[in-house]
Amino acid sequence: MKKIIFSIFTVFMSYVSWSQSLNVASGGSVYISPKSFMHVEEDLGVDAQGALTVQSDATDSGSVIVNGTATGDISYVRHINSTNWHFVSAPVIGQSIADFAASKDVGSSTYTVDGVAVVNDVTRSGTGETGDNYGVSIYENANNAGTRWEYYTIPGGSNPASGNFENGKGYSMKRSSVGTYSFQGTMPTGDVTITIPANAITPEVSTNHLWSVVGNPYPSFLPANDPDNQTTSILDLNIDNLDPNNAYLQVWNGTSYQIINNASPLTYLAPGQGFMVDPKGNNITFTFPENLQVPQVSTPATFYKTAVTPTLVVRMSSDKKTAHTTLKYFSKTTTGLDIGWDAGAYVDVAPTFALDTHLVSDSKGVNFTLQCLPNTNYETSIVPLSVVAAAKETLTFSSEAAGLPENIKIYLEDKIENTITDITTTAHQVNINTALNGIGRFYIHTTSNVLSVEEPNMANTLSIYKTSNANVRITGLQQKGTATAKIYSITGKEVLSHTFSMQTVYDIALPTNLSTGVYVIQLNTNNSKQSKKIVIE
Repeated sequence: MKKIIFSIFTVFMSYVSWSQSLNVASGGSVYISPKSFMHVEEDLGVDAQGALTVQSDATDSGSVIVNGTATGDISYVRHINSTNWHFVSAPVIGQSIADFAASKDVGSSTYTVDGVAVVNDVTRSGTGETGDNYGVSIYENANNAGTRWEYYTIPGGSNPASGNFENGKGYSMKRSSVGTYSFQGTMPTGDVTITIPANAITPEVSTNHLWSVVGNPYPSFLPANDPDNQTTSILDLNIDNLDPNNAYLQVWNGTSYQIINNASPLTYLAPGQGFMVDPKGNNITFTFPENLQVPQVSTPATFYKTAVTPTLVVRMSSDKKTAHTTLKYFSKTTTGLDIGWDAGAYVDVAPTFALDTHLVSDSKGVNFTLQCLPNTNYETSIVPLSVVAAAKETLTFSSEAAGLPENIKIYLEDKIENTITDITTTAHQVNINTALNGIGRFYIHTTSNVLSVEEPNMANTLSIYKTSNANVRITGLQQKGTATAKIYSITGKEVLSHTFSMQTVYDIALPTNLSTGVYVIQLNTNNSKQSKKIVIE
């Protein structure tokens, strides 16, 4: 079959699908409006004096998909709705960072698109609007906590902007006014793979903080997740390369981090959308498959949707500080770790005020900002709350539930005060005398029964987990009586026996001569017995 090549001179596209090759001739222009798309089945060519521009606005984004090759430059105009920081990625190849960042105003800009000076209005800091730092930064996870964002600077500064934006990498950007970013470069085709982290990692950081910022490399939409078909999304095709506790995409909505995983509604990454991921090791690859591109013109580029699944949000406040943690309930999730559903808490600088949870079953000491549980056993799930708060604070706990069975009530258990309080509709205040940093004191119960501290299932709050190869932590015990912890090798040999007065949190130092391998911890109290396997590495 003979290939047909369309030569375009001037056209404004509102919804066009092309089944053949397309060439934008010299002097010609193609404009793809927001909420519209162009699909080139074979090859795209843009002559040196031709122009192909894809637009977005406050609610919608245009897109272009090319199945074959692409030559010549296109332009993508990415609308930004606020002057807050945003994660942004370049949807083209070859955009100069220096040209992009320096396009402050028409009078000074030499960067043009279609012959018109670009006004990216990238903010500058240091001394008013003439400071050395551009509002364009990269995330260097090898740096110490609190110093991981590195800002590009003007020529002669400490980190002068140079080179091009890396396709598939995310950047944090800030405008001085609401408006658009203009990117100009080659249309990316084929799969895009980026190595994360792309920098040297220090030994201290390598086991604690591997987060990196990546981003949609195409001028089209990509499915971020797909709860109903977990083989056709960016998350699930990369999930084996992510930390199992943090197998999600993390976006920044301008004021706070938002999680996208399989517990979220079907969500799309718009052109230019950046996000954070946590790989399971150093120099791990993250891939954006070309065949996942979609026009996604029927709905706006919405990243933060209201959950429609049964959801419980527990909130904690003190003075002007607030924190919250979320529980969601599904038929396909468990009380243990559900990779791609549970979301571990992102930490850069250690928080001074925070609220998270631990897994109901088989906790390994990881804080979760989102935990997904079965929607069939509300009555039996007891959720440990991980609280960070200073001494002498007054904490106020409250709850917000949506979609839970009407008869389910929310109770807060306090093991120090030996109380259990209904917080379904009424907040509860607690005065704490000593600083809190983890689980052991507070637990959430969801039940249709009226609970009291005499309920027999209080023993279900017990957790045993390794904090390091030298320490085991026991949480959730009552503050009366004694307990005995015995540790056995996998062959049954007793290597430790330790009796202690029960506390809500108790650490046991492990023998220094333990060989690597699997051990069993057996804990005996007055009314319960529990065993747990640990691995010494």
